[in-house]
Amino acid sequence: LGSLAFLLFGCAPTVVNTAPLEEIAANSKVSSIQGLSSSPYRLGAGDDIEIKFFFSPEMNERLIVAPDGTISMMFAPRVYAEGLTLDELTAVLKKNFAKHIKQPDMVIIIRGYASQRVFVAGEVSKPGPIQLIGAETILQILDEAGWVTPAGGTGNVILVRRDPDTGTKKIYTVNVDKLVVGADLSQDVMVQAGDVVLVPPSDSIAADRWIDQNIRQILPFSTGVSGSYFINSSTAGIVP
Repeated sequence: LGSLAFLLFGCAPTVVNTAPLEEIAANSKVSSIQGLSSSPYRLGAGDDIEIKFFFSPEMNERLIVAPDGTISMMFAPRVYAEGLTLDELTAVLKKNFAKHIKQPDMVIIIRGYASQRVFVAGEVSKPGPIQLIGAETILQILDEAGWVTPAGGTGNVILVRRDPDTGTKKIYTVNVDKLVVGADLSQDVMVQAGDVVLVPPSDSIAADRWIDQNIRQILPFSTGVSGSYFINSSTAGIVP
């Protein structure tokens, strides 16, 4: 089921190319939702937008950004919106409409941030996507997922995140046990859109079955990616 090789260790091995949890804290000085940070929000697939024309109201339309990142409307049958700010998309649409509308002045309003989701899977009561509302931490996300089931292991909760610079996935482990007793509050890292949170079973014997049923089916790795997945008491990472 894919080209990833998953290796589980009962003790703490030396892992190369690890992703230290401190890395997340260092990059979480602004909100996990781009729209609440100092940077302009960039549209993503599933976002609900409304386009209103000042002088041609008959052209008004409400659209959902398609899975391929495009939107389609009259005189603009296929426009890539994903990754664009509202100002950038407005400029693109005005250029398309300039040949057909005398005054293509418009405003674009975001009605729903569907692309701002975190995916939770494994041993939680309510697995699935969770909509981000403001800045949220992994503890809040687990709470919204109905918390860890009795069969879940909270010592190594897995956070998978795409590196925006390289496009590769990074794996971190969060010790929720230390977090809930107040022993290490630094474990309560900020999540961001696109993160995948995975809660493994506490029984290490069941880990192989859990990998097949959860990780391999849920992690959005490209089938062309290969690597090894490590779990230990402190860090985890992908080895290219």
